[in-house]
Amino acid sequence: MTAPSGEGTAQTLISSRTLASPVPDEPESDEAPEPEDDEAPEPEEDEAPEAPTRRAPPAPSLSRFVMVFLFLLGFWAIIDRSLALFFGNAANLVLWPAIGFNGQLPVLTILLAGILTTTISSILRDYLTDWVKMARTQKILRALQRERIDAMRKGNQGKIKALTQYQASINKDLMEVQFAPMKSMAITMFMFIVLFTWLSVLVYDVLVVRGNQWIAVPWSSNADLLAAYVFPSWILLYSLLAIPFGQIVARVLKYIRFRRRLEEMGVPLEAGAGDAA
Repeated sequence: MTAPSGEGTAQTLISSRTLASPVPDEPESDEAPEPEDDEAPEPEEDEAPEAPTRRAPPAPSLSRFVMVFLFLLGFWAIIDRSLALFFGNAANLVLWPAIGFNGQLPVLTILLAGILTTTISSILRDYLTDWVKMARTQKILRALQRERIDAMRKGNQGKIKALTQYQASINKDLMEVQFAPMKSMAITMFMFIVLFTWLSVLVYDVLVVRGNQWIAVPWSSNADLLAAYVFPSWILLYSLLAIPFGQIVARVLKYIRFRRRLEEMGVPLEAGAGDAA
């Protein structure tokens, strides 16, 4: 009876060893994925070169440098009359043959000068400003302000905190929208300084010498361009002619911009077009 028990024990030992033999193999199976775990960071190494693409491109910094340079140059021209005269004389090489009319038509010259500056400034502003993004950001900010006022009225601190965090997430878009008009402001200011210097030379040096500083207006047949009503008359005449035209050009460009965007989005341009379709 003992032998069978010995054989039984041997068989049980053999069977236990055979059953236990896969146990050391299991760490090998566990160790097998370890190289894969070691290789797992490799996609991160492949994604590492994407970091330079997230850096700010050089174009905005260059445009910012040009903007600051033109702003300082224009401010310097306001202080230094000789620099302003230099820019005015340089502009005279182009403007006098084009719209000078030999000093015989000062009103038409001032009108065309105003049309030229307002058109260029409107085109620059339209090109540098993302009107769609500006409208979207302004709408979001108005909605956030309403929600924040409502949350403050109700004392909902959790909602106020969430709105504050969301506000921080759109600060980048807000800064871009606020900075966009300033890009064209420096160029426009420099251009206006050059043009106003040229017009001042035209009025004070050319028209006075030739006696053509008198113009007819609806309330007077002999209005002096040198007369001052808070501002000189020729500046008031320029503003009267240029500002309305500039507003018209800006509205037309904005209309064209939004119309093209709506066409790209497939939105019907007419109110009843979508219903008819």
